[in-house]
Amino acid sequence: MSEIKETFDEKEFLEKVEKAAEEGARKGYRASLGTEFVKVIFTKIVIPALVIMAVMMFILPKASFTGFKNLFNVEKPVENHDYTIENHGILGYTAADFSEPILSDKTKLKKVEVLSYQISDAMTVTNAGLFKLEVFSKTQLITYHGTAVYTVDLSEFSASDLIVDNQNRKVVMVVPHARLEPINISSVDMEVGDVEKGVLAFGDLKLTIEQQRQLQNEVTQKMKRKLIDDNIQEEADKFARQVIWSMYQPVITAVASGYTLDVVSG
Repeated sequence: MSEIKETFDEKEFLEKVEKAAEEGARKGYRASLGTEFVKVIFTKIVIPALVIMAVMMFILPKASFTGFKNLFNVEKPVENHDYTIENHGILGYTAADFSEPILSDKTKLKKVEVLSYQISDAMTVTNAGLFKLEVFSKTQLITYHGTAVYTVDLSEFSASDLIVDNQNRKVVMVVPHARLEPINISSVDMEVGDVEKGVLAFGDLKLTIEQQRQLQNEVTQKMKRKLIDDNIQEEADKFARQVIWSMYQPVITAVASGYTLDVVSG
C-alpha cells in the first residue's frame, strides 16, 4: 500500500491568503461604492425632486391643473369666424375676426365728437310797470350764444352691430344716431342790449338769479327746437358715419385686404 503524504507549502498558502484578502477587499469596495452611488442619487436628486413636486402640488394645484387642461382646448369651428383665410380641414385653418379689434378700441375712445354747431337765440325781457302801462315799463334784448355738440358713444357697440358680407367683401357697421350733448351756453358771450324805458320808468331792469336760470332754460329749449327745424340731427348722423368710417376702415383693411366698411345709422 502506498502512503500518501500531504506536504504543506507555506509560501503558496500565504500567496493564496493574500489573493483572497485582495479579492475580498475589491468586492467590499465595489459594494461600498455601489451603496454610496445609490445614496448620492437618492439624496441629491430623488429627494429634492419629490420635495419640489410636493410644493408645486400644494402651492400651484389650480394653475397646474388649468395649464394641463388647456392643452386639450379646441378652437371654435372655422365657420364661427368672420373671415376665412385658409381652411385645411382637420389640419387646421387660418381665420380672422373683425369684431375683436373694433370692440377693443371702444375702451380707449368712449364718446367721439362728430359735430360741433354754433347756435344763437335772442329774447326780449319786459318788466311791466304800474298798471302795465308802457310809460312805466322797461324792456331789454338779450342774445344768447351756445354750442351744440353731437357725439357717438363707442361703448354701446357690440358684435351684433357688425354684419360681415363675404359675398360682397364688405363689413356693415350699424352705429347709433348721433346724440346731442347738453347745450353749452356761454355767459361770457351773452349780449345784453340797452334797456328801453317808458317816459315814467326809472332805474335798470334787474333779474334775480332764479329768473336768469329760468330764462336760460327757456332759451335752451328754443335752441333744441331750432336744431330740429334746421335738420342738424341729419347732418350730425352724416358726419358720424364719416368719422366712424375713417376710424375703422384701416382696421378692416388690416384684417382682410380688399374688404370695405359700410357705416349706417341705426
